[in-house]
Amino acid sequence: MDVSKLLSRVPIYPLLIAVSVIIGWFIPWFYEWTESDQSRPSPLLWKVPASMVIASAAFCLALPWLSIKPKPSSDAPQSRIRFSVRTLLIITAGIAIAIPVIAKIPLIASGILCAGAYASLTALGVRNSQHRMAAIALIGCMTLPFIWIIGYGELGRILPELAVIFAGMPAFIPAALTCRLSGLNMHDANWLLFLFTALEIAIGIWMIRLGPKRTIAYLLFVMHLSALGSLALHMLVLA
Repeated sequence: MDVSKLLSRVPIYPLLIAVSVIIGWFIPWFYEWTESDQSRPSPLLWKVPASMVIASAAFCLALPWLSIKPKPSSDAPQSRIRFSVRTLLIITAGIAIAIPVIAKIPLIASGILCAGAYASLTALGVRNSQHRMAAIALIGCMTLPFIWIIGYGELGRILPELAVIFAGMPAFIPAALTCRLSGLNMHDANWLLFLFTALEIAIGIWMIRLGPKRTIAYLLFVMHLSALGSLALHMLVLA
């Protein structure tokens, strides 16, 4: 059987969800296996993830030659949005009000944006059956690499932050890099977690609409990003 046809029959979205669970559950085991600690991190901490990224990149390069076809669209025809002068004035006033609100209370504003992004992704899956599994896989690849937290021995110590971890932790690495480059304190810039997570979801919705091949490539990207963030969080928790 042709390799591309064989790969096209693999349930790729459930497979990516399963891989995310496996990666997330074995993060503590992997850290112990490398015999690393805070003062002496092992080279394996970056060599193994780098090898996984290279393998994923090679697979993404092969995607254009795989016979993966999108499911027939069941999207209902949408009427065009018509803007009146009144609507434009309302939108302009809303933006004018939102700008100072975001500047003064970025945590609340970014939290609202993050919740809206999750709601939009949920609505995409509910309304469009051909996108449903991709939407579930996006949430899985973003959050399941942190599943080791459920089995963490001192779960009670971080339980109050558990909702934040699963809602905003997929963007732990982008937020941490932004804080590092801008000189912000990570503890005072938790709003970046929600902001970047909302951005990840928004890009994911766009990729899902563009087709399965772009979606698969993006899911691999966010899975690796969350896995790296999960490993970094595990190292901080043990500190």
